[in-house]
Amino acid sequence: MADPIGFIGLGVMGAGMARNVMKAGFPLVVTTSSPQKAEAFRGEGATVVATPSDVAAAARIVVTCVPDGEALTVAVSGDNGLASAPWTDGLLIDCSTIAPFEAKDVAAHVASAGARMIDAPVSGGAKGASEGTLTIMVGGEEADVARAWPVLDAMGKNIHHVGPIGAGQTLKACNQLMVAVNLMGACEAIALARSGGVDPHVMREVLSSGSARSGVLEMHAKRYIDNALDGGFRAELMRKDLGIAAAVGVHERRAQPATTLAHQLMTAACNAGFAKLDSAALGLFYDAMNGGGDEA
Repeated sequence: MADPIGFIGLGVMGAGMARNVMKAGFPLVVTTSSPQKAEAFRGEGATVVATPSDVAAAARIVVTCVPDGEALTVAVSGDNGLASAPWTDGLLIDCSTIAPFEAKDVAAHVASAGARMIDAPVSGGAKGASEGTLTIMVGGEEADVARAWPVLDAMGKNIHHVGPIGAGQTLKACNQLMVAVNLMGACEAIALARSGGVDPHVMREVLSSGSARSGVLEMHAKRYIDNALDGGFRAELMRKDLGIAAAVGVHERRAQPATTLAHQLMTAACNAGFAKLDSAALGLFYDAMNGGGDEA
């Protein structure tokens, strides 16, 4: 039988990822503050324990997929964290989205317990998480990545080792700012098309066959046009990720006016009441700025 794998963070993304780890034949050990999630995973065959330290005691390899750097720090360095007791030969695969410098700090805490870490943020949304088709951007030492590979392979289909610890998070910041900036363009293009009497569905179909085609136009713009904005990757999470991208730019002394504007607009969209909707709800904020938006 395969060695057990621990998992912390059973949210929209993590739940699907954890289930795919089980489907790949790994015994799963989880902890969660949600009684409903605990019951569901116990019913599917996972072992449910009380704390992250209990997860570390039961599994040499642990995956985390938590909302932010603060949550990861608690899971790793808290009173009952993964690194609160010796975790000799442990390996943390962190799939959260945090800043690269935060990943390096967490790796140092993990090392103090005798364990190793790779940062492995993911892209592909809830659909990719549930189907095991995520893109995973991995930073860390070659040997640690090789050891983690069977678990990564259970969760994703496009796995890339992109550099040392923190490099995965750097690439994830690049991904999020590209998505957000493209989403800004798509929302403005839809508003422009409507103002000219063009059905935005037609606009999207035509532009998808030319040089303006993109994953954002294919998926995000369609969700906005179809008003299919429940679930998905929430606007408040995109706001958080763009804040990370902005912080990385400041840390590295990079000029990034597009990132700054995207962060401001996503923040405004969240403040306007769209925080819990899919990030494509940025289009609704454009509608509000345009006095209703649906001129066509």
